[in-house]
Formats: sequence, structure tokens, C-alpha cells
Amino acid sequence: MERSYNLIDIDFAKLSKDEKRQSFIMMDLALKEIHKKNYKVDSFAPSDIYYQDGFYFYDEVTPINNNIDKKEDAVLDDIIGLSNLAFCSYLPSYDLNNGLLNGKVVSEQFDKFISIFDQDDKEYYKAVLVDAYKNHKLPENPYYSDYIMEKEKNGTSKSDNKNLAKSTLAGRLYADDNAQAGFSRIFFLSCMVTSMIIAFIGLALYFLK
Repeated sequence: MERSYNLIDIDFAKLSKDEKRQSFIMMDLALKEIHKKNYKVDSFAPSDIYYQDGFYFYDEVTPINNNIDKKEDAVLDDIIGLSNLAFCSYLPSYDLNNGLLNGKVVSEQFDKFISIFDQDDKEYYKAVLVDAYKNHKLPENPYYSDYIMEKEKNGTSKSDNKNLAKSTLAGRLYADDNAQAGFSRIFFLSCMVTSMIIAFIGLALYFLK
């Protein structure tokens, strides 16, 4: 297994537009699986998203607390977060080391920068970063991967999405086969940390006595 690198490490902003689009399909598919398991992503900062063995994963994932969070609101926040990352990544000369731009600023200034997106993607990102952000309601196609697949299925794509289709297929295989392994890794690390904390507290109490 290769070492994991975050988006800053791999200089994600300097990838080609096609490479970024493929990457965002992969990130979106991973996000979709996270939501299916009733989890959400706490951070879309470039330093908290990692690349390993050809796939992307999120470093900060937590359960959706149905007593506090509405599932739809959590999904919406994540969709906006990932789309904001896309906006910052496509924005010329923007340094991802600065993190993500303010969502309100992106929403209000979106039309001035809509040309940074591929022709096929403009409708999706406007629906998320402008309409969904303002109305606080999920768009018709909330997931970028589903949106791309729908355009390919209907033959309405204006771009050559053959590579994206391959990426989508690979992403689906990854999501089905490796999502559980990813969660196991997160839970294992969480349990290890918790066990160490409990052990430390136990030792401290022992010596205090």
C-alpha cells in the first residue's frame, strides 16, 4: 500500500481540468457512500482530503446525529463543501494552502467566475453554490457523479466524458469494495486513541491513590 498524500502534498491545483473533474467524481462517490452509512464529512479543507492508491478519502468523518442534524441538511452542507473545493481548485492562481473561500462570497460572486468550469459542469455548480446555498435545499441532482452520469445517459454532454465515465466506473468499484475498509480504518484508529486515553486516566488515578 502506498503512502497517503493530501491535496496540498500532490499540488492538486496544478492538475489539468480533466484530471480535476475525474478526481471530483471520485470524491463525490466516496461522499455518497459516507452519506449512505449515515456519516458526514467535517472538513473539506485541502489538507484534510487524502489521495492513496488511486483513490481519495476524507480524514474527518463523523456520524450524523439524527437528534441534532437533519440528514438532508448534513448532505447539503457536504455537497456545498465539496463544490466549494471545486470552485477554489478551478480558480486560476488560487492557493489551496489558504483553505476554502467563504461560502457566501462564492455564492454572491459565482456568476463572475462561472467560466472557470467545464461547459458541462456550469449548471451543476450553479445549482449547488448559488441556488442550494441560498435556498438551503438540495438540488435535483445533489451528487456530481449522478449529474455527470445523467448527462452521459441522455446524450446532452457537450464534453468528451469517456475518461470521466471510466473514472465513474472505477469509483463505483472502489465505493462498493473499499468503503467498509475505510470506515474500519477510521474506527480502529478511534478505538486505539480512546483505549490509550482510558489507560492513561486509569494509570493517573492509580498513582494518585
